[in-house]
Amino acid sequence: MKQIIMNETDLDWRKWLKNGDQYLKAATPKGEKNRFGADIRYNLLSMSLEGYVMAILDYHKKLPDNHTFIDLINGLETVMPIDETLKKRILQYENIQSICSIEKYHRSSPTKEELDDLKGAITEISMIAHKTCV
Repeated sequence: MKQIIMNETDLDWRKWLKNGDQYLKAATPKGEKNRFGADIRYNLLSMSLEGYVMAILDYHKKLPDNHTFIDLINGLETVMPIDETLKKRILQYENIQSICSIEKYHRSSPTKEELDDLKGAITEISMIAHKTCV
């Protein structure tokens, strides 16, 4: 079996980090009102999480098994310890949209409180990414 070898041009943690920042900013309401509904904000936050975790993993020349919340967090744990409370905060929201499974396809709309909590947890991951990727 041929081994895949990554070099510096294969991935770029800087792009992932920038994407994470842009998606987090887009998911953040300006004032009391957001131009996006709850479902789109959830997806923007999910893409932000992906950007930050992928930046850290790429920085360490690692890849996750997949891009679900659990796979991203498990991948992150291969390069650094993750606070158990932070991990649980993120993983509790993975099933708001289970769209990768054919048998168990499920979508629901997150509440404002869920979005606020998820955003707070992802903001913590953002700070970790910005400290790690230098």
